[in-house]
Amino acid sequence: MKKIILLILLQLFAVVFSQSGKKRLLIPISRSYQLGYNTYDNEFQMYQNPFILSDGKKYKIEGYGSMNYSEGKLLGISPNNRYIVLDHISKGYVEDGESKRLYENYLCVIVYLPGKKVVMYMQSDCGGEWNRNNQWVSSNGRVVFP
Repeated sequence: MKKIILLILLQLFAVVFSQSGKKRLLIPISRSYQLGYNTYDNEFQMYQNPFILSDGKKYKIEGYGSMNYSEGKLLGISPNNRYIVLDHISKGYVEDGESKRLYENYLCVIVYLPGKKVVMYMQSDCGGEWNRNNQWVSSNGRVVFP
């Protein structure tokens, strides 16, 4: 009887969570850090509320707005594994009394992993990459950070 009840409960949980639309995502960064997202927005098909997982604990990323979105990809990891670049998308609707329009603004942020916080916001330099000196370099070769 216990096995039947347990089986029914497991099936119930599977049905409930499969219909919630929430997609779990955990991205490995290094031995010490992983990136995850607390919520998934079905309408925009994007993630929200990123967190850093370190030593089994979840840490909110300070400075990453709760109303911002991410496609759930890392744009870059520094060679020393202390910094990552994430997309930081502002997306929503604007109403002017007559119509409702969707707006989008694509940005990215540099996150300092040990501090679990955003240290820089960027827009035109999101297409860069990390060099050997742990500097974020824009696509035109200009050092952007630090």
